[in-house]
Amino acid sequence: MTKINFLSPLKALVLSATFLLVNITQLSVQSQQSNTTKIRFVQPTIEKQPENRGAPRDRTGAGTRGDCPVANKPLTALVPLVSKTVLSLTTNEHPTFWFYVPYVPQNINSVKLVLLDEKNNSLTKEPIPITLSNTPGVIRVSVPTTEKPLEIGQYYHWYFLIDCNPQSRSEDIAVEGLVQRIVLKDELTRRLHTATPLQQVALYAQAGIWQDAVTILGELRARQRQDATLATDWKDLLESVGLENISTEAIAPCCNL
Repeated sequence: MTKINFLSPLKALVLSATFLLVNITQLSVQSQQSNTTKIRFVQPTIEKQPENRGAPRDRTGAGTRGDCPVANKPLTALVPLVSKTVLSLTTNEHPTFWFYVPYVPQNINSVKLVLLDEKNNSLTKEPIPITLSNTPGVIRVSVPTTEKPLEIGQYYHWYFLIDCNPQSRSEDIAVEGLVQRIVLKDELTRRLHTATPLQQVALYAQAGIWQDAVTILGELRARQRQDATLATDWKDLLESVGLENISTEAIAPCCNL
């Protein structure tokens, strides 16, 4: 007859506790690994290439300085270079743009954002005026929801203009780029629904959807300025698109449209 050995209650308790401890340790290690994973932008595959005519190639301010003082860092758009073009993707009808402004408000006469469609028609009734505060620093400018939404698949040419000389518009400092609104794939939509905001940043960045990734992370960091983890994630994201010189700049509580 086969002899069956039953575990004593004490042994069973010890084994259960050991099993639980091992699983908790594994989960802790996995959590630490996920928290230390760098958020990095992955270049997207562009299904519809923009027309090469006048495609912007530089993320920093161009034009003469006028009355703007010399700055240690130039006016810079926080956008990637995709196929050597200043180009970003978004899923939002009214996206948010991010810029580093090196000037104090007292040295600026006017600031505005212009959005043109592929036929060079303005998306807005007039250029969007912006009142700066608390610069130098990184600012965010959202297209007002009262304006027409971006159409899916179309490229929009945006211009961010700073005028330091009210006597001459030719001396505006400008950065420019292209933005395209796209539709999310079903699998990515499903994953985003169950993700935390920080996980959403990583998912958007991995999918090459820059505007959504930088906006979610930037707004998180603006609300939690002392959070070291968010500061590191912000630095990692900007460095992944070659914006190392801007990655440690503060996000300014700005702006009024």
